Amino acid sequence: MAKVGPVHQTYYLAAAPPRVFAALTQPVEITKWFAVKATVQPRRGGTYRLSWGGGFSMRGRIDEIVPSKRLTVAWIDRLEGGKTFETQARFVLTKKGRGTLLDVTHRGFKSGKKWVALFGAVESGWAYYLMNLKSVLDHGTDLRSDLDALG
Repeated sequence: MAKVGPVHQTYYLAAAPPRVFAALTQPVEITKWFAVKATVQPRRGGTYRLSWGGGFSMRGRIDEIVPSKRLTVAWIDRLEGGKTFETQARFVLTKKGRGTLLDVTHRGFKSGKKWVALFGAVESGWAYYLMNLKSVLDHGTDLRSDLDALG
């Protein structure tokens, strides 16, 4: 079975790179579009922990951080049975007009049924949350609902 990935998505956001970067790295900003609770040590080697409703949480490590330009994090998922899957998410911010082109690449998926399932969850999850980030930054509207499975 071949390995899957990477997930790759690009969005234009009507906010300047420093504002987008803050949304990716500052706990109070992260909770406006992504997780219900966040802790972040915004430095290379720093750790982060994200929590959502229903008791789901995940943790990771910051591998690269260049303010307003790049953020690369180790993304550590623990699936049923307690098995840990580590992948890497990279966010590249490019100033475009008055806004920012945000390029997200999530890689490191391997082969096997559980990896394919994780790939699908990551791809759909980023689409859901990054569209919400766009809505929050462009219009001030959080689209998440308590009734959403991911919310």
